[in-house]
Amino acid sequence: MIQLVFLATSTSLVFMSDTSKHDRRRSRFEVTPETEDRGLFKRGLTQVAVALVPVISKTPRGDVCVRGYVEKGEEITVIFAGRRVTEFAPMHEELRRLLTEANYSAQRLKKDPPPINSIQLPAQIEGAWRLRFERSSTGEDIRVLQFLAARWGFRDRNGETVTNGKQALYGKRSADISAR
Repeated sequence: MIQLVFLATSTSLVFMSDTSKHDRRRSRFEVTPETEDRGLFKRGLTQVAVALVPVISKTPRGDVCVRGYVEKGEEITVIFAGRRVTEFAPMHEELRRLLTEANYSAQRLKKDPPPINSIQLPAQIEGAWRLRFERSSTGEDIRVLQFLAARWGFRDRNGETVTNGKQALYGKRSADISAR
């Protein structure tokens, strides 16, 4: 339960809450697929070819973040959010398999493991771009490109096409598929 405190000032009424500014979103149990997609895909949808690498993390809300590279080697973060997290499992397994095989091969040949960014899974992803700025340890703002995934496809080790995700229930398809 959120407690609100009302402070009256000479010119306005100020609302203060015991909930932090960054945690004022609806509970995940109150979010419908339509409202989720309206929040995720505000700028319309586009399709992007991405080379995903097995660097995976989770956000405090349980969304999955994966490092990826688009044309000209630009690094992005691909986010599998909300109800799409459970459908990320086959892609997660394929990324783990690629990493395990690369490390095993290097060990068999008595070589150093390959650089993590050289282990890539090509994928075609439909979603929306989001630009964020993060503060570096030196205090500078760093531009971070994020791509919010709606649907995606990739080829597994047997050459079979695996498709997952859900069609966005909100958002218009962009006319330029490479627009950011």
